Amino acid sequence: MGKNQKIGDLVDAEQAAEPFARELGPDRYDVDEHSLGPFPGTKVSARARGRFIHYQDGYVVLDPIPWQS
Repeated sequence: MGKNQKIGDLVDAEQAAEPFARELGPDRYDVDEHSLGPFPGTKVSARARGRFIHYQDGYVVLDPIPWQS
């Protein structure tokens, strides 16, 4: 995580999202999952994953959106 990151930036793994939210400070940060289609020439698709909530006391938690398979 660098000090140059800002809201709207992408992180490459779910594990990086919590430190990213922690660095930005207390607030709510929406998390979307982006993935490439399974076939050549398909586009990137995205779906809402949930949000990280960074509380004033420093606690950061993921509030996921439950998806049914």
